[in-house]
Order: sequence, then structure tokens, then C-alpha cells
Amino acid sequence: MWFPDRGPGSLVKRLGSRLAAGIIAVATLGFLGLQLVIGRELKAHADRDLALREEAIATFAATHPGSESVGDFMGRFRAGAHEDFFEIWAEDGRLLSRSDSSGTSVLDHPKGIGTTPVFYDTALPDGHRGRAIAAYFPLPDGDPRGALLVVTAEETETFVALGRLVTITLLLASGVTLLVLLPITRAVVRRTLRPIGEFAQRLERVNPDSLQEPPVERSLPLELQPLAASFSALLKRLMDALDREKRYARHLAHELRNPLAALRLLADVGTEARDPEAMRAAIRDIGATAAELQQVVESLLALTRFEAGLERPELEPVDLGTELRRQVAAAGAMALKPGVAIDLDTPAEWWAYTDPLLLHRLVGILITNAVTYAPPDSRVVVALRADGSLQMANPAPHLVPEDIPRLGERFVRIDGGDRGTHAGLGLSLAFAIARVLQLHLELALDAKGWFNATITGFRTLPAAPEASPLAGSPSGPESAHRAPERPA
Repeated sequence: MWFPDRGPGSLVKRLGSRLAAGIIAVATLGFLGLQLVIGRELKAHADRDLALREEAIATFAATHPGSESVGDFMGRFRAGAHEDFFEIWAEDGRLLSRSDSSGTSVLDHPKGIGTTPVFYDTALPDGHRGRAIAAYFPLPDGDPRGALLVVTAEETETFVALGRLVTITLLLASGVTLLVLLPITRAVVRRTLRPIGEFAQRLERVNPDSLQEPPVERSLPLELQPLAASFSALLKRLMDALDREKRYARHLAHELRNPLAALRLLADVGTEARDPEAMRAAIRDIGATAAELQQVVESLLALTRFEAGLERPELEPVDLGTELRRQVAAAGAMALKPGVAIDLDTPAEWWAYTDPLLLHRLVGILITNAVTYAPPDSRVVVALRADGSLQMANPAPHLVPEDIPRLGERFVRIDGGDRGTHAGLGLSLAFAIARVLQLHLELALDAKGWFNATITGFRTLPAAPEASPLAGSPSGPESAHRAPERPA
């Protein structure tokens, strides 16, 4: 079943029961309201009829002194009718006339009768329930009757029976309506919620191992589409996290296999060596291999953190000129590659709004990469241009244009050149850091064989008034040597 009912917690049952309760409430209120309105209208109709009849009787009696009876020409007041009754009294209490249907009985008179008609319920002479009206009608001066008290009544059992019939009809109509609406309501609820069940089935069919795009059900109601989109986004994040974990484990196992084998081999060689110098060389090789292992693990962990969004930049003003001078000085002190010089072209100050730690790592990766891949006895150029672009360039005779798109991939090693020990993760990590800092990193190979890594997109701050001119003019001892000829 696409959307099974599972006890009180079922959404179908909840919506169905609440809609059913609402329909029942509306039907009940409608039934009571119609009954009240119809009953009131029937009663009002009877009162209007009584008032007109009383006025007609009073008019006739006022113009026919001594012969006030109207039973002779109004058959409904005769003895056999037993439906309508009337009495006419003089102001002094004398009974002037009454209907044959009253016999010798007297109709009940309410208290406080005046010229305004008084309506009341009463028992009729024939024992039935009825409705009556009483009022005084003044007569012209000189009329010995003074005023006429006219009382008119009629049976209401006919109206009661009609009202009962109307009530039964309304009750039956309400019951039939409920019997029809309740199944329709349940069917409508189930049909409306069917896309939710289908969406749930699609989610159940998602295979985490395939890492496919999570489904977003467009057939859901508009109110539920944001919920489905959020759930799909959450599922995609979980799948991405699983993918990162698998990639990390796969890459770690792949990259650590050879260094670990080399460590074991170096340890075995060092153990068998008898010459102290050979043992020291083996220990140095073991240290270098361990450093390579550490670099691989740290780089993979950093890449995983950046891809997972765990690293958040903490922005603050940073002087790029000072940062570049420190990085170049540190690279020269480390002697990453003997015979390779670094030319720095930067203003005295150039302020940007960025994360200093992440920027330090990004610049360090690119400078180290440029020095490592530069040929012996060559120069590496680090330049901060006037437009805020940061450029690292080195000769790269071992590269061809087809290699450039692959350099951002993990564990890519291009044959040729004296690269030293390199895990193939540097540029991948640089791209990840640039994305975190919302910078644009571009790699290019120009026509003269120079490899260029350019960073753009810095959020700049106004330079200090004493800042030196930007790129193109020497700004210190770092720029004493000009860069080899290459495109700007």
C-alpha cells in the first residue's frame, strides 16, 4: 500500500477524522440553524394570519352593533371546523359574540391586554393546543360598547406536524449528506497525500552506494515542496559526506602503501648496515619518507575538512605585501631547491580583507609548488599586480598545454622535471582553500613555457597613505632582481 494507515499516528486518519468532525459540525449547525429559521418563519406566518383575521373581525364588529358574529359568513368558525375560534367582548366585560366552535367555553385571556396585539400560546376549547391574539379596538364616541376586546385563536398542531416533517426531512438530508461526504473526504485525503507516499518510496529506493542525485518531488503540494527540498539537500549532504569518507579511505590506502613499504625497506637496510654512515643515511631516508607520509595525511585531512565546509574563514585586514615578503623569506631559508631564486615584485603595503591563516597556507602551497617544479638555476617570480591579482610563475619545460586541466586533480604527477618528493595534493588543496576564501585560482601555461598560478578576487581595503607604488616599481631588496621575460 502506498500510504498505509498505521494507527492514530496516521496522517490520513488525522486529516480524515478532523475533516469528518468539521463536516459533522457544519451539518449539525446547518440542521439546527435551518430548523430554527423554518420554525420561526412558520410561527411568524401564523401570527401574521391571526393579526389579519383579528383586524377583520374587529372591523366587522365595530360596524355591526348587535350583530357582531361573523360565523354566518366565515365557515372556519363554525362548530364542525374545530380549527379557529374568536370572542368579542365589550369594554364592560359583556360577551358580545363568539364562534360556534368555542361552544360554551371561554378562551384564556392574558394579563395586560391593550391596544397593542398580544400573542400567546393557549389551550383551545376542543382540547388542542393553539395560538391566540388579543387586543382592544377603540370605538367612536357615543358607542355604548366603549371598546371591543377581540380574541382570536387557531390550532397549531398542523404547524407542529409541518415542523416535525421539516425536521425529519432535514435530518435525513443531513445524514445522507454525511454518508456521501465522509467516504469522499477520505478518498480525497488519501489521493492528496499520495505524492508524499510516492516520494517516501523514492527515498527508500535511493542507493547510498550509487551516490545519485537525491530526488526532489515536484508533484508534491507547494507547501510541502520546501520540506522535500530540504530533506533532499540533507540527504545529498549525507551522501557527499559518505563519498568524502570513501575517497579519503581509498586515497589514504593508495598513497600510504608505497611510503610504508619504503619505510620497511629502509629500516631493514639500516638494520643490516654495519657502517655508521650508512645507518645515518638510512635514518635520514626514513625521516624524509615519514615527512612525506605526514604531508599526505595532513593534506588529505585538510582537503576533507574544506570539502565538508568545516573550515570557516575568519576575515580580517591582511597586508599582502608583508605576507608575501615573509613567505619568500621563509622559502629562501628552507632552501627548497638549491639554485632556484625567487624574485618578489610587490608594493610596500597592499591590504585585503581575508583569513590570514588560510591565505598563508594558500600562498605557501603555490610558492612551494613553483620552486619545486622550476628547473635548476632558474628563477621563480612572485608578483602582486596593481589590479590586486597575485601571480606566481616558474619555467616549466616539462609541461604541455594538455597537462594544465589535470593539475587541479588529486595525486596528479606530471613526468619530467626535478620534482623531488611530492604527493600530488598541493594544487588540489590550493583550489580548495581558494574556494573557502571565495577567491579565483587560475592555472595557465604561456607560449614561452612559463607556468602561471594567478589568484584574483581579493576584497581590498584602502592602502595607507605612505604605501609605495604598486607592481612595476621596486619596493625593497626583494625586487632587486628582475623577472625573466614573460607575459604580464
